[in-house]
Amino acid sequence: MLENLKKVMLFFSQLGIIKGSFFLIGKALKNNKTINLANIKHSIHLRPGTSDDKVFAQIFVYKEYDINLDFEPQTIIDGGANIGLSCVYFKNRFPDAKIIAIEPDIENVELLNTNIKNYDNIYVKHKGLWPTKTCTKLTDKYGFGKWGMIVEECNNDASLHNEINTITIDDIMNEFHLEYIDLLKLDIESAEKQLFSGDYMTWLPKTKVIIIELHDWITDGCSKPFFSAINQAFNNYSFGQIGENTIIVNRDLVPSKTRST
Repeated sequence: MLENLKKVMLFFSQLGIIKGSFFLIGKALKNNKTINLANIKHSIHLRPGTSDDKVFAQIFVYKEYDINLDFEPQTIIDGGANIGLSCVYFKNRFPDAKIIAIEPDIENVELLNTNIKNYDNIYVKHKGLWPTKTCTKLTDKYGFGKWGMIVEECNNDASLHNEINTITIDDIMNEFHLEYIDLLKLDIESAEKQLFSGDYMTWLPKTKVIIIELHDWITDGCSKPFFSAINQAFNNYSFGQIGENTIIVNRDLVPSKTRST
């Protein structure tokens, strides 16, 4: 009971008592559809009774992307953008940033486009993020709903009707003429295992900050290729954790500022 009370108080502290109450009641009644926040320029749209409530809470209540950076990011790749709430958060915090949102699920993409339509300089790719261009399939393999869609190689099965084109990070950097990736956010539901097992040395050393959710609880061995890649690509880096997210700062590109004690 005490833990539930702490969660309620956190909603009140982050959203305000009135909006926090409306959200929690709407979540219980499964009717949250449009939310307006004081520090967010435009309305946020959700699908009632879905995992969208949980995504909203992670970003705007639990503040899992609220990391302190030593610079203002100008280029952000949002891998696994879902319905665009992370894009909305980053765009309000870093209004001058160019954001490239990658999302494989078409229903998520449709609401993503609704949530970002009033913002400039956000580009959406309806594709799966992968180390190569290949045939992949998209399924709710574990029954997690729209925030847990899984991309897997389909082995050229002609009977599939849910094939998803893939895009590589090299493709993104070439298309948008990116010299560096200032912030790479990854929540790609275990596909990080494949992404960091491929040819990452062309783009990873040019990445300044990574925010990643590692999914070993879905697929064994997601963390190992990620940390192996980090240790190969970065001479110096810092490590942190916020909620479910692991934070890596490439100190080769982002020197640590001296802080007084």
